[in-house]
Amino acid sequence: MKVHVDEFAMRTHGKGMTEVTSTVERIVRDAGIVSGQVTVFVRHTSASLVIMENADPTACRDMEAYFEHLVPED
Repeated sequence: MKVHVDEFAMRTHGKGMTEVTSTVERIVRDAGIVSGQVTVFVRHTSASLVIMENADPTACRDMEAYFEHLVPED
């Protein structure tokens, strides 16, 4: 099995969701991998990785509203 290790950094502007799909797709494509498994490790104490189909554009807004209600900024 072929193994490829890479890393990337994303600049963000405070809280919110940041799309990383295209970056991960590019890394996999450039590595020449056709079939396999991708592991994405987020190196940040207050960040998390959410996997969703993203078919409905309101899904991200709904999730952000839920988290704002659950843990308000103030």
